[in-house]
Amino acid sequence: MRNLTTLVLIGLLAACKPAADSAPADSDPVAPPVPEAKADGPAAATTGVALDGEGLRFVDKASGKASLLAFGVPRAQAEEALARVAGTLDDRSTNEECGAGPMDFTRFDAMTLNFQGGKFVGWFLGNEPGADQYSTLSGIAIGTARAKAAESVTLVMMEDSTLGEEFSLGSGDNTVGGMFAAPGDAAKIDALFAGANCFAR
Repeated sequence: MRNLTTLVLIGLLAACKPAADSAPADSDPVAPPVPEAKADGPAAATTGVALDGEGLRFVDKASGKASLLAFGVPRAQAEEALARVAGTLDDRSTNEECGAGPMDFTRFDAMTLNFQGGKFVGWFLGNEPGADQYSTLSGIAIGTARAKAAESVTLVMMEDSTLGEEFSLGSGDNTVGGMFAAPGDAAKIDALFAGANCFAR
């Protein structure tokens, strides 16, 4: 979703550019440089971040011991915890028109933390630089094929979703949602999310 928005903004900026500065008609368009993901927080070498339906799990790479950053914790606590692995946040923003009500966001590369009333209520992982730093405890991540994901957990497609090829992983209250880039067993995961998100359904 963010990639599409970026392309639209680039198109609008290009349309406003004076003709004298435009590239020759026969030249190939040049994509803007994509920033490298940071993942350079003080605990990045020793701690991994696992995607979870209840929040984010911080996993000690040596012992495998995990601790949950649960939905409902204060915004400052959630931001500080992720910054220790992901590095400095990229930006903060607000959307007053989310279906779930006004929502605030803090973005770290491909990961966005969602907040309402100053509390951590959800996360969204897009197909962007840095996404490869995250996966579920069962190994499902951005780029995992549908057939592969269905081998390790319960995968349920959401019928008639306005978001496209939407699905849920797991069962009960601890589910992670996501979207495939296209139909079919070979289609790869393009986004993962949990908790409250700013979707127009």
